[in-house]
Amino acid sequence: MTRKVFFLGLIAYGLLTSLFYRIVNLIDRIGWTDAAVYVFSISVIVWVAVYIGLELIIEADDDESVGELDEAVGITGLLLCSLPYAPLAWLGVTILTGWLVLTTVPQTTLHRGALILLATTFPMLWSRVIFKFLSGPILLVDAWIVAKLLGTSNEGTHIAFVDKSGFLEVSPACSSWANISLVLLTWMVISQYQRRRWQVVDFGWCALVVLTVVGINTIRMAMMGI
Repeated sequence: MTRKVFFLGLIAYGLLTSLFYRIVNLIDRIGWTDAAVYVFSISVIVWVAVYIGLELIIEADDDESVGELDEAVGITGLLLCSLPYAPLAWLGVTILTGWLVLTTVPQTTLHRGALILLATTFPMLWSRVIFKFLSGPILLVDAWIVAKLLGTSNEGTHIAFVDKSGFLEVSPACSSWANISLVLLTWMVISQYQRRRWQVVDFGWCALVVLTVVGINTIRMAMMGI
């Protein structure tokens, strides 16, 4: 069996279980109808990234045989993806795609597909893990910026309205963090699908888009406090 077929099967299985566990959990919490309305709380960008990443791996020309380390990584990923808990399943996908990225030649079709799928784990797992530990400082920065735009003050994540009639609270759902992770994923999908070599200017454009997303979200919150 080739490495391509071996890892394609494992990664596809990991993505299936990861998405399935997340969808089932959402349905259990809010019901079929509401879950469908919210597209099962999974961004269209993620669905597109999964499709393109798998498509590139399928199209890849690879005849290298599976090695012992590949088998060890595959078994580890398979075990994690089989556990009925979405975060652990996404960890399994991270290990499988990360290993494929590390052990393939850059710019090859197999490498590009694996890189896109590895990037998909960021908004689905790692951005949530980071936010869980750093949500306090992130929300405080959001609140501080909005307060400065309004010309008022903030007490923690509570921002005083312009007319002093009350406070606007910056909740986790209001943060720009989730959108930033999707922007980074979009950049990865476009650059890898077009087989574009990374240049310093690319990081500049990506940073500009991130700042734009943060700016739009900040202005939106500021308008709510007027």
